[in-house]
Order: sequence, then structure tokens, then C-alpha cells
Amino acid sequence: MAAPPNGRVLPPSFDINTFDEVMDAMATIVGPDNVSRDSFHGNLGGPGGELFYGDIWPMGDTTDHTPSGAIRPKSVDEVQEIVKVANRYKLPLWTVSRGKNLGYGASGAVVRGSVILDLHRMNKIIEVSEEHAYAIVEPGVSFFDLYNYIQAKGYRLWPSCPALGWGSVLGNTLERGFGYTPNGEHAEQQCGMEVMLGTGEVVRTGMGALPGSPMWPLFKGGYGPSIDGLFYQSNLGIVTKLGIHLTPAPASFALCELSVPSQDQLISMVRTLAHLERENVIQNHTSISNPFRRALADLTTCPDLVPRVLGPGLQSGGGCATNADMTALAKERGWGYWTGDFALYAASPAILDANWALVQERIAAAGISGACVKITFRADAAPNERLDASKLAVPSEYTAIPQYGVPGTQNASLMETRGGPNAKGNGHICFSPLFPTDGIEMQAWWDRAQQMAEDAGFDVFADFHVYGRYVIAIALVVYRPHDEGERIKGLFERWLEDAEKHGVSEYRTHLDYMDRVRGQFNWPGGSGVGAEAGGGQERGKQDALGQVLRRLKGVLDPEGILGQGKSGIWTVPART
Repeated sequence: MAAPPNGRVLPPSFDINTFDEVMDAMATIVGPDNVSRDSFHGNLGGPGGELFYGDIWPMGDTTDHTPSGAIRPKSVDEVQEIVKVANRYKLPLWTVSRGKNLGYGASGAVVRGSVILDLHRMNKIIEVSEEHAYAIVEPGVSFFDLYNYIQAKGYRLWPSCPALGWGSVLGNTLERGFGYTPNGEHAEQQCGMEVMLGTGEVVRTGMGALPGSPMWPLFKGGYGPSIDGLFYQSNLGIVTKLGIHLTPAPASFALCELSVPSQDQLISMVRTLAHLERENVIQNHTSISNPFRRALADLTTCPDLVPRVLGPGLQSGGGCATNADMTALAKERGWGYWTGDFALYAASPAILDANWALVQERIAAAGISGACVKITFRADAAPNERLDASKLAVPSEYTAIPQYGVPGTQNASLMETRGGPNAKGNGHICFSPLFPTDGIEMQAWWDRAQQMAEDAGFDVFADFHVYGRYVIAIALVVYRPHDEGERIKGLFERWLEDAEKHGVSEYRTHLDYMDRVRGQFNWPGGSGVGAEAGGGQERGKQDALGQVLRRLKGVLDPEGILGQGKSGIWTVPART
């Protein structure tokens, strides 16, 4: 865990008197208790109880992303007044919903000295419709909040949630995060936004622009051009409300598992699963684990595995369990090298039976040597009833992946797998590249990436998410920021260099690398389809998308007060 820096940190070009003056103005808007004049306090508690703002798990310089303070509004009106003051003083703001963007920079800001606009007090659930299966929420609403609200109302809905339920529904969606129910692609399920621009103007997207329309959370398109996408991973505005579609509770539900014995069978496994998802036989996405991740899931029931799986990383000097040993362990335990977890959802037991038969048929037809597919849990409601997720007796070893919409925090125990039995303050980093579902590039990348991690002395946790047409192949590594930060940074940069060399990009990245990843999206320059299409080297220097984004930034946030550097988007000239 990083500690907050000693001494005051100020916004760029501010002296202490001007900073105090602007924060006095902010205190008149939100009250003095909701203004922090340094980064030391006021944040929601982190995994280790951290109350300071910033990157709690830094990879290098612990002050790179340190904020100068924070403001915690309760309403849209307060946000609007804050934006007016920020424009007057040209105060750089960095918006967080709940500050839980862990592994990607948490509540830190790209520009050191930015003031965090912390929206966690804006925590109203505006509406939930059981009939139409949607919710409208403010930024501070967590996945726990939404689930508990639905349970209290007795609604027959299963809200999607990610592996840790403490984050913001709105914030996760805007980062293109995901959950595990059939509506788990949160960005695809978003419908309607309320957005405050850098000018202080408030806009409602889609059908929200039609006053009083009930269609705002129902039809995303609206009339004419759609602008919702401008506010994903964006610094073009502050999203203050968001509609999202939810999954109706099924009558029948089954957790399923597909395992294959060899590391080199990832291609055939991914192709088969993706085909089933495109056919909508599998309605959610599959989460694929490597042997190290699979072993972690069994440690509570098989404590004899601890010395072998965690022993190297628990040493004070750090180390890792080798891929060779984890491969051998998988064979000994009969796990397979790759394990894919998915679920089936149906309106009746007969439909689930039919889909399960199709799953077995397709996997058998794929001819994957040694493949094993099975149902690990099943529940069927009484006739004309729907399943209540809170009452499902799912075995504990299958609750870490919330495929039935019940949020949890048990995955946070992953932080305890390095640096000694009483280790505190461990962090994790996620390298999150995208691949097509033919699996070829992904297999080659994994073979390189896991070897790089082993060479650097780190265990790597495969967290691969297979959708119908793409895969998010997250490589997660736990490390000790206080003495392994530089080493993990070296590994991350080797992964980045390898990705750049092979034309691969992350879907989301850490604060340290937002400019670098943005630089890959430079069509018609660079390599690949854009270059072949005849852009030419001179035209390639234009970075067409980047130019459009910079122009939009200048119009929607002319003083450049919002999130400078977010996703590599800067006001021109950039203020650093």
C-alpha cells in the first residue's frame, strides 16, 4: 500500500494562496466536511482501509498521480456550481464515481495535483423497473446497493456485477467493465445518460432529450446522431445519471465448466465457446482460468496446496510458482490446464435441457482431445415461478464468479497471496489485451506473456473473458508496491512492447500508460489495415481519431478542466 506524500501537493501553476481560495469557494458549495485540501483523507475505504486519494498500488514513483485534494458533491446542482468555479480558476478536476478502479490507478489522476471530483455521495437509485428490466442510477450506487434494492423490492431481476461488488455501476460501465449474467456487457446494456459538460451545460442523451419520455431507459438511439459513446473512458463530460438493462430472473439456471488438458488447446476451446455464444446457446460470457487461478480457488478446501502454489510468492524476497509445476499440478488434480466457467439461463427446464444438449453436442463435435464439460450446479423454479438468486445454494467454490448476479468481495483475498502470511498492502495490476475469437493470436500471446511473468518472478492469474466475437484476455499479477513496484513496472512495459510489436492493444489501461496506448490508435498511420488501405506515411501522421477527439475536447471542455490526459485526450496545448 502506498502512503500519501509528505507536504502539500498543488495543482499545476497554483500557489498555496490561490489553491486555498478556490477550495474555500468549493466549501461554500458542498460544505467544509466535503472538501479535502490534501489527498490524505475523505476517500471511501480501500481494500486495506485506505482513506487517502491516489493510486494505492503504484508501480513506480508513488507521487506521480497524487491529487491536491478532493470535493464530494451530493447533487447535480452542486456539481454544476463546482464546474463553474473550476472554470473560473482553471482548476483541473479528475472525476471518480467511487474510486474503485483498482489495478488501473484507483483514485489517482494522470496530472499530479488535480482535484478529485468524488461522486460517491451521489448515490440515488432513481428507478428500477421490474417489467422492463432496467435501472437508472447515480455515480455513487454500488453493485451491492443495486442488488440490495432489488432484493428489498422483491423484484425478479438478476443485476449483472463484476468480480468485486464494491465498485460503481455507472463507473464500471463507463470504463467498459463487465459482469457475468447475460446482460454482462455493461457498455452494451447502457441506455440513456445525463451528462454535464465542461461548460456546465447538462445534456440528456438518446430519448432523454425528449421531455417526459418514458423511452429514455428503453431505446438507446434517440433521434439523429447518438453521443453516448463520447463519454466512455472519457474526459469530455461528467456522467451524473445512467440507465442500464438488467437480466430477468430465469426459471432454470445451471453453472457449467469446460476444461481442456493442454496449454496449446486454448485455440480450439475459445473457438468452440465463442460459436456457442454467437448462437446464444451460452447467453453469458465464459471466464477462462489457468492452473494458478484454478489452484487459488481450491486453497480453502485443500490447504495442502498452499506451500506449492503460494510458497514462492509468500517468501519475503518474492518468487513464483512455475508454469511447468502448475501444469503438473493440474494434471495431478485432474483440472485440465484451462478451465472455462459459463452458465445457462432458461425460461423453463426443458429449454435449459435443450441448450445443455447443444453444448455437449458442439464440444464433442469440436474434437478437443481430453475435453470435459459438466454442470456443477443447477436450480429449477417451481412452475410459473422464477429463481431468487439470494436463495440459491451455490457451493462456495463456485461463488467467486457471480454468474447469478449476487455481488461479493471474496476475490479481494487474492491480495494475500504474496509477501508472507501476514502481508498487508499488496496490490494487483491488470494487463488487458483484446483478441479475436479464432484464438490464434491469443494462444501465441499467452505463451509469451506467461513466460515473461515467470522470468520476472511473478505469478500470473489468467482471467480471460470470451464473448461471441472478441476476448478480453486479462493477465493479473499481485505484487508488493513498496519493494516490487519497479519490477512489476518492468514486466508491464515488456508486455506493452510485445503488444505493440504484434499490433495488439489493451481495452483499458493504467494511468501510467494512457498516452502510450492512445498512441497505438493512429490510423491511417502505423501498421495493419489502415496502412494497407493507402493512407501513406504523410497522411499517417495525422492520427485522424486523435484529431477529432482533441477538437471535441476543445468544444465540450474549452478551459480543459476535466480529466486532462484521460485515455490520452488532452486540451491543445496540453497543460501538464
